[in-house]
Amino acid sequence: MAQKKKTQRTRRTNTYSKQGVLRALSFFGILLAAIVFTVGGILNWCGQGGVTSILNLIAQICLLVAVAIPAWDYVRGKNKTWQVIFWIALVIYVFGCVFGVIGFYVKK
Repeated sequence: MAQKKKTQRTRRTNTYSKQGVLRALSFFGILLAAIVFTVGGILNWCGQGGVTSILNLIAQICLLVAVAIPAWDYVRGKNKTWQVIFWIALVIYVFGCVFGVIGFYVKK
């Protein structure tokens, strides 16, 4: 009788879908940041700085999600001190994004 070949089974987890989302957010974050850097000066010169500000906020949020999820995966296994530092840094970054956009409209 012929012997069966042993095949190794791999487990499929939800990391594939999470990786796809992270890759997409990373791409769109970099793309929007490049557009804002390139076109931002022209839009500000034409008086359309609000469009630049909104695009910049969207780019920052995409980059935040793309960086925060792997950072949390790294910190999750560390002690509480590193987890607290992570959350403090995350809150400061989010406030910086929000108040950066609000500050643009308050100046005018």
